[in-house]
Amino acid sequence: MHFTNEVKISLKREYALCSNAIAFYKKTIKEFEEKYHFSTQTFLKKFEAGQMGDDADYFDWYAFSRLLAQWQKIQSAIRSAVR
Repeated sequence: MHFTNEVKISLKREYALCSNAIAFYKKTIKEFEEKYHFSTQTFLKKFEAGQMGDDADYFDWYAFSRLLAQWQKIQSAIRSAVR
């Protein structure tokens, strides 16, 4: 696929935005994992099963894990488009 220079610049900027968002969410999620002493995978299973309660941290952790997945998906799509 051939892109104009402007499109390439825009895609690079979007890719950088994704990288920054991913780094932020990974850092924040790691802090939750350290605070609560279990992995995000374990947390998500318990949270989705209703076993975690209603603490605000849990809702943030859940949202951040979903946002991380979305940003990673967007970044992957950009990477695939510019290959």
